[in-house]
Amino acid sequence: MGRSRNAAWWVAWLGAAYLVTHFVSAAAGEALPGGAQTTAELFQKVAPSVVTIRARGRDVMSGGQTRLTETGSGVLVSRDGHVLTAAHVVHGMDEISVEFPSGVTVSARVVASEPTAADVSLLQLDDVPPGSIVAPMADSNTVKVGDKVLVVGAPAGLPPSASVGSISARWAPNTVYLTMPLAEFFETDVTIDTANSGGPMFNLQGEIIGIVSLNIAKGDRSEWRSFAVVTLNTTKEMLLGTRPMWLGATLSD
Repeated sequence: MGRSRNAAWWVAWLGAAYLVTHFVSAAAGEALPGGAQTTAELFQKVAPSVVTIRARGRDVMSGGQTRLTETGSGVLVSRDGHVLTAAHVVHGMDEISVEFPSGVTVSARVVASEPTAADVSLLQLDDVPPGSIVAPMADSNTVKVGDKVLVVGAPAGLPPSASVGSISARWAPNTVYLTMPLAEFFETDVTIDTANSGGPMFNLQGEIIGIVSLNIAKGDRSEWRSFAVVTLNTTKEMLLGTRPMWLGATLSD
């Protein structure tokens, strides 16, 4: 009788050990639904298109000449050198440089920007390094609540960072963030920090579905909700459509 109990105990223990081992192995690879691609493979695919952006300018509103510096991320979206980023990183700046993962740095200029209604800007590079990878753009209207996503950032001086999570909600314009009345937002549980500003959010096919803008923290950290991603269709409408926008020139005294 004792041997039967011991045998049953060992069978149960081995079964549990197998499940734990299987779970840990799967988590290490983080196989994503809809294909054999893992998060590591997806990251390796999209990371070369994500760039570091450094911008310098001057604050003359108070009558002084205070130097301003901003650092953020961006993503290459065309072979002729268009880069999407957040407007608060580059808008109104005098000098903009874009560093690729290879370490090559090139100058850039703002060609279209929507700093208030959506916090998105379009840059034009002065040169495109050979072998640069262009990230494809998706139709963000196809994104559903619950979809898995990947946010990639390019912190200055550090390797690219990756955060995986899900879409928690999508918010129509003029509903959740009233100071940006024309922007549609994704709410996500992805960890987002300042290095991600201007960086892309990808779907599982490696296509851009949004541009990281900012975080809105409410209450305790456990209750933080990220309304941090402007949907790509909003970005395309603002920067590539027919709506009036800031086109890289401004008047000053």
